[in-house]
Amino acid sequence: MTLTIRKIDVPVTEELVNLSVEDSQLPFVGITSEIVHKSLTKPLETQWVIYSNDIAVGFFLLDQGYASTMSDAPSGAIGLRAYFIDKRYQGLGLAKASLNLITGQFHSWLNIAPCDLYLTVNCKNTVAYQLYQKVGFDDTGDLYLGGEAGPQHIMCFKSKKTRSIGL
Repeated sequence: MTLTIRKIDVPVTEELVNLSVEDSQLPFVGITSEIVHKSLTKPLETQWVIYSNDIAVGFFLLDQGYASTMSDAPSGAIGLRAYFIDKRYQGLGLAKASLNLITGQFHSWLNIAPCDLYLTVNCKNTVAYQLYQKVGFDDTGDLYLGGEAGPQHIMCFKSKKTRSIGL
């Protein structure tokens, strides 16, 4: 498996818009086309596609304005938003592999110094929560209460700490 991550180009491709999750995951993620179009209006967000063997299998946003919307995040923190693996490719280890790639490379993709990477995960989404823990995100102990689907754990990956990557 060759895993690559590329920043998307505008206009949005059909390949990207066709990425989706199971209906049960929609409250946690949303609809890809809506996420992308909303994000394109935010100059501090960049949109990224995850490819496995040149097939689009996932998507996420990197938000350089995260600290301005999340009061508990320190200045300069980056937000990982709308991360998901398409429903057709879940269960193949792509989430863990892509998260390891993201946490190891996001600062170089954004051309910034290593900094903390934050995300929120719905308290009901235990599978995602456990996955984020496995790749090195720590629960801050705080909850984000502004989510449409209920409270969310705030998690942080300290990119300056040493880690072992287990693919």
